Amino acid sequence: MQNMKDLRDFIDFLEKKNHLVRVTREVDPVLEINAIVDKLAREEGPAVIFENVKGSDLPVLGNLFGSHQRVAWSVGAESFFPNACHKMKEVVEGMSGEVDPALEEALGKSFMYAPLVEKIKQFGSFLKNRPVEVDQAPCKEVVYEGDQIDINMFPLTKLWPEDGDRFITMPLVITRDPENGELNVGTYRMMYLDKNKTCMHWLPKKHGSNHCFKAEEMGQELPVVVVVGCDPALGLSGCYSLRPPVDEFLYTGLLKGEGLEVIKADLSDLPVPAGAEIVLEGVIKPGIRATEGPFGEFHGYYSPPKETHVFEIQRITTRKDPIYHMATTGKPYTEIHYMSKAAERLSTALVYAMNSEISDMAFPKEGAGLYLMIIAIKKKRPFQAREMIEKVWKARDQASYISNIIVVDDDVDVHDLSDVMTAFSMHTRADQDLLISDRMDQDLEHPGLSPRGKGARLGIDATRKLKEENYTRERPAEVVMDEKIMKQVLDHWKSDGLDV
Repeated sequence: MQNMKDLRDFIDFLEKKNHLVRVTREVDPVLEINAIVDKLAREEGPAVIFENVKGSDLPVLGNLFGSHQRVAWSVGAESFFPNACHKMKEVVEGMSGEVDPALEEALGKSFMYAPLVEKIKQFGSFLKNRPVEVDQAPCKEVVYEGDQIDINMFPLTKLWPEDGDRFITMPLVITRDPENGELNVGTYRMMYLDKNKTCMHWLPKKHGSNHCFKAEEMGQELPVVVVVGCDPALGLSGCYSLRPPVDEFLYTGLLKGEGLEVIKADLSDLPVPAGAEIVLEGVIKPGIRATEGPFGEFHGYYSPPKETHVFEIQRITTRKDPIYHMATTGKPYTEIHYMSKAAERLSTALVYAMNSEISDMAFPKEGAGLYLMIIAIKKKRPFQAREMIEKVWKARDQASYISNIIVVDDDVDVHDLSDVMTAFSMHTRADQDLLISDRMDQDLEHPGLSPRGKGARLGIDATRKLKEENYTRERPAEVVMDEKIMKQVLDHWKSDGLDV
């Protein structure tokens, strides 16, 4: 299928596929829109455009990522996992450590990557789908500055009754490390404060947060670009935790198989997707905080109020007749969980392409897509499951939020909790197969931790044990029917009248 150049291309595509509906009656952006989008997401219903929004002239797009199929389509694939495996194999094979001299020269002239040439040229052919820098773009068709800046022109949504205010729920927040120039695109919700100010909710260990705290320590303002409504592949990439110097623009090019068009922001050297619907440019000033929340989180509980950085908007540009993109969150399954499943499949494909001992893994909805990780391994040595658990515990970034890990053998379906619980019940010994970490930092939004964001982590070895793991008895044979008899039964199944 063809790649989508921007959000409007994707909307046209979805309409042709009967995956989008238009609501023409007046709807309220306070609670009512989210009530509709939340129900659609739980039913894997269509994307929706609300054409008549109370208090606004702009249409609102919702539930864009509210199905596994649309997540696949967003990166130009019919089925997500095979596409992911293919793309990840390309990544591993493409990182040759060599780069064409002409490409190196082009990178040196790039406003995006000139400071990073030495770091990113190691990625070889991976860079062939780097962003394409342009001089003119639809995202700058309309400009607001000075007294014209007022985000009340946009139909900001309030999702849940106890939320602290209206939120921008699907922003792509673009920042640059003030020390080394590395880029990041993150999806960090933003609560309304004033016509030109919002909270910026980026948790510790997020790359955007790291950039901000570095700038603050240096006594500097951090330039920020916020995009609302863009190429869906970049929207998906913004929810995926990458390792710098690989950024979400490069990653989007990998997923799409072609570079994303970008233009330089007006107030900084940050990149802006050329086809973006709405662009907010501004800064985060050191030392300024505001109270954000409560907010109805992805795990289904309200997070309490907290102090966050403040984003001050200094310029707004849009396309003509822009489309405002919102997303829902709440108890699984909502849009964020479909996107998390995509990240899970991409991660699995990457470790598979790297010939890892991991054969599959899952972040089930029962763990809100984050707090429970199930790993299947090709077990070859004693205590291999323990090694895997400790390896995940030592990982950085998002991995530190994983509260519980279960490791099973590779004949267990990690996506079937019944199969996983059977392995746990049959192969786990409480006196040796449970690992509990020291109390450490975890997700601040985890509703079960006290004090907030602090807790131990649990690892469970549910693999079949080897003799070196204190399994000294003869392993009993599993109960399985004779293959010849089973074939005979199945051959006569219909004629015996059993196919009812």
